[in-house]
Amino acid sequence: MSTNEFPIQTAIKETNINLAKQLISENPKSTILKDNDERTPLHWAVSINNNDLVQFIINQLPKGTDIDELVDASGWTAIHINASIGNVEILNLLMHTDPQPDINLPTNQGTTALHLSISKNHLSYVRVLIDEFAASCRVKDKKGYTPLHRAASIGSIAIMRLLIQLAKGVNVNAKDNDGWTSLHHALAEGHADAAIYLVDEAGADVNIENDDGQTPIQVAVDEKVAKYFKEHIEKK
Repeated sequence: MSTNEFPIQTAIKETNINLAKQLISENPKSTILKDNDERTPLHWAVSINNNDLVQFIINQLPKGTDIDELVDASGWTAIHINASIGNVEILNLLMHTDPQPDINLPTNQGTTALHLSISKNHLSYVRVLIDEFAASCRVKDKKGYTPLHRAASIGSIAIMRLLIQLAKGVNVNAKDNDGWTSLHHALAEGHADAAIYLVDEAGADVNIENDDGQTPIQVAVDEKVAKYFKEHIEKK
């Protein structure tokens, strides 16, 4: 592929911002042109985390452009990319386009912006998604993971607390496609304190079994984690 086949995307990837702006100004419709990865200039502007360029491109989009329809080959919109980066200012720019994007739009893997931002441990971003844009905390990806599964997997008590306190109807014992609950994931990844939080503060079931008949403590990453968790639970 010639590097000039998609000159705007190339300019952005090379952080040649002035050239990118010039090319867009000459042909505003190029803002929705997709490259070989089916990514638009907006995708790449978000990828390099450039607030000013994102705003510039949004202003140049053809009237009525729905950025939910600007998906790449993996089903990612600019919002999905931004959720992985955690830039709240860009999130606000994207969410105030017209028509307003669907914050719960899934990628090809069923992951939402909330799933992605939790996996990267972007606490403040997660808070904005839930508090300001009413992101669903119950949606499952194609593996059956809820946002709480993701938070438990990285051991973030702060995000788990946010999900449980701010969201309505979060099922702490929800199972993924293999029958694993958030408690299974927390212990399997070695996050004993997160597991204790799930039991003490969220009422997670310590006896619930996955599809292989294993309780959470039986999938603990090692004996040390299992012992620490068990000793604490038995004190209650």
